[in-house]
Amino acid sequence: MNDGTQVHLRLVRPDDKKLLEQGLARMSPESRYFRFFSAKDRLTHAELAYLTELDGENHLAIGAARYLEDGTELGLGIARFIRLRERPEVAEAAITVIDEAQGLGLGKLLLTMLVLAARERGITRFQCDFLARNKGMHTLIERIADDVRYGHESGVMQAEFALEGPEGLYRALAGVARKEGHVRPGSGLPKLETTNDS
Repeated sequence: MNDGTQVHLRLVRPDDKKLLEQGLARMSPESRYFRFFSAKDRLTHAELAYLTELDGENHLAIGAARYLEDGTELGLGIARFIRLRERPEVAEAAITVIDEAQGLGLGKLLLTMLVLAARERGITRFQCDFLARNKGMHTLIERIADDVRYGHESGVMQAEFALEGPEGLYRALAGVARKEGHVRPGSGLPKLETTNDS
């Protein structure tokens, strides 16, 4: 991240339920409200299953964490997409970064990797719903996307944008993430890694 903190990225797995619970507990009430559009103190068993037991094609999530001295992971953020059944080329995307890691470039890294993963799976557009006062999400979308279409209803913004941009840019960013140790062997992100270590 921008402050020098080393993070690693990997696909979210079914055994990450505890990490999600711990991450939610470390989020401020405002960050929880921005993510869930309501006060959220805990995740139900059904919600935890929905958020971690994914097929990797229609519902995919990339987690960011750092390793503690004892080798355990401390979750810092998640980016996910859920393909729309009625428009299979479009997916709803969401980014969550815990408060201590906000403003350090992690959201942009997660969204970039999510875009690349989505493009590899035939998704060409993202929809993002966020509260109008969530300036951080608005800024993040503007930084990574061109020609964003916005809608607004009852304080909720919906942004839709094409996953265009030069393929080489996304690949280069993914390569940087790998070289800096963000994406490691065994991450579950083989499509985001090259086979050449040079």
